[in-house]
Amino acid sequence: MSDYSTFRGKCHEFCAELISKDPTLRLVRGHYYCPISNSRDPHWWCIDVDGKIIDPTARQFPSKGFGEYEEFDGFVTCAECGEKMEESCAMFSGNYAFCSHVCACRFVGVYCKAVK
Repeated sequence: MSDYSTFRGKCHEFCAELISKDPTLRLVRGHYYCPISNSRDPHWWCIDVDGKIIDPTARQFPSKGFGEYEEFDGFVTCAECGEKMEESCAMFSGNYAFCSHVCACRFVGVYCKAVK
């Protein structure tokens, strides 16, 4: 079995297992940039008390963890108007975040009246 199929989509699961063995680790959500495939993928990893990244699923990437880790800051950007907002305030449709129903409608080319 390849490293890709062994680890892909199991980042959170593998990190949770590490944390159960070492509760001093911090679970981190964000993106991993792989310079070999030139891709930026959603990802989970752990950080120890010294700030060292511990990524139990790094081997799924061609760069094997030697890329860049970017921690999620809690904010998303509206796919229509570009407004930045807290993730908890956004509406989602698939991979797209929206600040309002009006922006969600506009994004797909449908007219929508603003609701007060």
